[in-house]
Amino acid sequence: MEIIPLIKLKKRKILGHPESFLKDVLKEINENEKIYILDLDGIEKDKPNFCTFQRLSSSYDLWVDFGPRNLGDVVDAVMAGANTITLRKPLWSNIEISDIKDITENKIFTNVDFEYKGKYDFKDVHKQQIDGFVNFYTREKIESSFQDSDYLKTISMKKKIYTYESDLRNISYWKGFAIKGVLVDFDKIKEFRNGF
Repeated sequence: MEIIPLIKLKKRKILGHPESFLKDVLKEINENEKIYILDLDGIEKDKPNFCTFQRLSSSYDLWVDFGPRNLGDVVDAVMAGANTITLRKPLWSNIEISDIKDITENKIFTNVDFEYKGKYDFKDVHKQQIDGFVNFYTREKIESSFQDSDYLKTISMKKKIYTYESDLRNISYWKGFAIKGVLVDFDKIKEFRNGF
């Protein structure tokens, strides 16, 4: 199972850390390692941190989740150095993955969204060449609904799924879903790597 450091950006800063934290990130993560950037400025306000993406892309394999709303946003992310991009269906309701694949060979993922599932048929996504899914729902949320659990298992049989996790004890639970990898807050990455 792949373990990917996750960095959250908000108000143009790394959430919960001093400004010098970015330098610490550069010291702790090996060059060319994959980093997941959860850009809350982009998701919540449509103001992505492309400058930060560009700075980090010179040393790392960037997977960015910034809430693109159109094809131009995807092009901007690719130009800023993103190698993998997560799309959020509620922010871009008429996604055509084939259009994205026509302009880039980058991997394209979409988020798992149980609230949106009635309006969004994941079977369509399989036809549209999506590379996989990212889950930010907790174990407790998924366990609380047999339907959600079954839904996650169904899509994991067809495509790669990565999940966010903050508790190392939940790793065995996620293995039951054939999770490809875990997104882990940067400050817990050592704990997760030592726990395997």
